[in-house]
Amino acid sequence: MSKHKMVNGKLLQMNKSYGQLKNKQKSKIAEWMYQAYKKQINEGISNEEALSLVLDKIDEAQIWVPDYEVEKKYNGSKNKFQRRLASENIPQHIYQMEALLDKATARLDALEAKIEEYKEFQSDIKRLEEYYTSQQWKDDFAMDEKGTFPERLKRGVLSEDGIYNLLERNKEMMDWINTGSED
Repeated sequence: MSKHKMVNGKLLQMNKSYGQLKNKQKSKIAEWMYQAYKKQINEGISNEEALSLVLDKIDEAQIWVPDYEVEKKYNGSKNKFQRRLASENIPQHIYQMEALLDKATARLDALEAKIEEYKEFQSDIKRLEEYYTSQQWKDDFAMDEKGTFPERLKRGVLSEDGIYNLLERNKEMMDWINTGSED
């Protein structure tokens, strides 16, 4: 018994499974199935009528595949079609707002982590403040004023305003953090 049959001047393989179809053919059939599924849902046609629409398109395109394989594929794809149909009915602004929510959540999470990091850093700020109010700082400042240190030395810590301004900013920030966390 031959596995091939001459149809409309073309030699067709009669025992071909759905999986053996070309990807282009499978894509076409999948789209026809989806369109039939939409019609089945929106217009209330039966499963058999929907399947008949698909099989007619397959015949028109002269693609040979057993009907039972198409039926199996159609019934197995309904969940995927249902999700696709549902996603087509979702307004685009919901996706946009969801993306904004995700972005805002990520940024707030990152900010909260940085605030916690900054709170943990307060022991180092305290060390800087203790240095600034110590005799050691006064001695270092005096030595800098006399030109004892090399000119290329970075000396922000030896400027009166540098540390003072930082300590004030830190106090304001910690007040804001502590006040904001009480709400």
